[in-house]
Amino acid sequence: MASIKVLKTLGVGKGIKMDIKVDEAEPEDSINRCVMDTTSTGEEALYIPPHWHKDHAEHLSVLEGRVEITLNGDKFILKACDPAVLVPRRARHSVKGFVGERLVFRERADPAGMYKAMFFNDVLSTGNFGSYWHILRAFYDSQTYLALPFYFQFFDEAFITIFGGVAHLFAPPKPETL
Repeated sequence: MASIKVLKTLGVGKGIKMDIKVDEAEPEDSINRCVMDTTSTGEEALYIPPHWHKDHAEHLSVLEGRVEITLNGDKFILKACDPAVLVPRRARHSVKGFVGERLVFRERADPAGMYKAMFFNDVLSTGNFGSYWHILRAFYDSQTYLALPFYFQFFDEAFITIFGGVAHLFAPPKPETL
């Protein structure tokens, strides 16, 4: 009996989807229990803009293809079979795939839990990235911050706190379940 289950598949972009997976053989507190695998056909490049997380780290790996990762200003290429990259909490990071190249990209949150899956379920609940207000509300609710060009996390936090709070008036509510 297989212990890995796809809980939900979300549309990310043209030719890009994300599978939220759970490995029930892993303990609840394992970062390998809940993973998000994003697959891109290469028709459109995967792009995750610069951002950072207040309360969690991430382990990023490539199962197939390659991505360009920018971590605190340093750019490098991460390929399949390379060791996972640890993105510490509060580290500014972005991810970019390549047009014309197939990619399977994995994210694991640390500490473990379903909160990252719930964030993606929220942001991508419309079948693609939500509206401006929807994204601000989702970032506010998940303590994720857009990395603004000022390079001071205080401004990033203030921006999301103010506009993400206001977004609760305009954006759809956060889904409670997958």
